[in-house]
Amino acid sequence: MSSRLRERQVFHGARARILYELIGWQFRNATDLRFMNYGLAPAPGRETVFLPSGEQPERYCAGLYHAVAAQADLRGACVLDVGCGRGGGAAYVHRYLGPAETAGCDIARRSVAFCRKVHGGVAGLGFHHGCATALPFAAESFDAVLNVESAHCYPDRAAFFSEAFRVLRPGGHLLLADFTPPRVPPGTERARIERELTLSGFAPPGVTDITAGILRGLDLDHDRRMREIRTRFPLGTRRLARLWAGTRGSWIYRDFAEGRRAYFMYRIEKPVAGTPGDARHRLRRPPQTCGVLPLAARGCGDAPAASEIAFDRPGAAR
Repeated sequence: MSSRLRERQVFHGARARILYELIGWQFRNATDLRFMNYGLAPAPGRETVFLPSGEQPERYCAGLYHAVAAQADLRGACVLDVGCGRGGGAAYVHRYLGPAETAGCDIARRSVAFCRKVHGGVAGLGFHHGCATALPFAAESFDAVLNVESAHCYPDRAAFFSEAFRVLRPGGHLLLADFTPPRVPPGTERARIERELTLSGFAPPGVTDITAGILRGLDLDHDRRMREIRTRFPLGTRRLARLWAGTRGSWIYRDFAEGRRAYFMYRIEKPVAGTPGDARHRLRRPPQTCGVLPLAARGCGDAPAASEIAFDRPGAAR
């Protein structure tokens, strides 16, 4: 690798899958680390998410999940989190936003094992191994599909969009958040994503630029992230860890701060048959069991699994 870390080489496709398997093994007993995203903080004076004291250190990471998931009413819904990582986001959504059932899915087997160990035993919350481009779930199984800071790893993002469309019920939503790649103007990438979504059958998305909130979260969380890197990562891996964590001075932090890259949040609807673009949805309904297919029935290749956001206070935890 050259002296400058190449993000596309490290965090994309099969390499990303290997990286997250290694992270899953290295931190298999770090049960206090339950999120893997850059986090989001609302503007000064706005309310952030409310969490028990023991979970406060990762509140900005939970805040990003809250902002993405709260774009739709998930009460009574069946929800899938694709690229669930260490399960903190799926668990947060299930505990505070009211779905009847929540399924997490991830390409890294060690991540799934961690999720089952840490979050197991919660009624209606389960975790499954599978990849984003061949989801191990039956058609029209979910009312909402979450995808938070994960799709940039996929070698075929359009295939993931097609899979999300397949497993969503009509009127359901794909709730997506991710950053734009290096050396591509943010507007160009946004247009590319919107084109891929349209070709997959989705209605035109609602899009919010949340880059400012991401930067606030990274700034407020910087000291904690640096402590974790110094404590948990071997000396020779810390440079890569700082890029992965988005700490101040890292390549991706500078790209966000200087406008070369952006972080977008999307609310995307699967149209009800015969009414393309209809804003109606069918999230409130008697709960139905999420349809999990045997993994062998689905092929799985190399794919791993408003700039100002005001948060509503989440409901009581389950």
